[in-house]
Amino acid sequence: MWLILFKTLEGVPYYGDRPDAIDNGDARIETYDFSIGQEYEDLLEEDFINPMYNLCGSLVDIDESDFFDVEKCAMLVNWLENRFRQEVHPVLKPVYEKILEYAQKAIEYGTGIIIQF
Repeated sequence: MWLILFKTLEGVPYYGDRPDAIDNGDARIETYDFSIGQEYEDLLEEDFINPMYNLCGSLVDIDESDFFDVEKCAMLVNWLENRFRQEVHPVLKPVYEKILEYAQKAIEYGTGIIIQF
């Protein structure tokens, strides 16, 4: 499981209409690797994956990635800020915090993020 923050989209290869994941260590990206135990996948699906589909049509899922452009990142930031007003499971909280950080930076950079569960 990982996140990619694009610092720039200049020269980034595309897969269809979305930026493709590029090698870790490339100066154009920042990455965050994490794991969530298989026993928490249902929680992740209920608490994040399904709400993201309903919010912005995201196709992120277990073993599937999705690109969040600036518009989707803005929706994601708003959703996460509201989500943090409630208790967040300790397994998900650090992941949500990093997604929030990356989404905010992507908005600032005018780029986006890839989320892979």
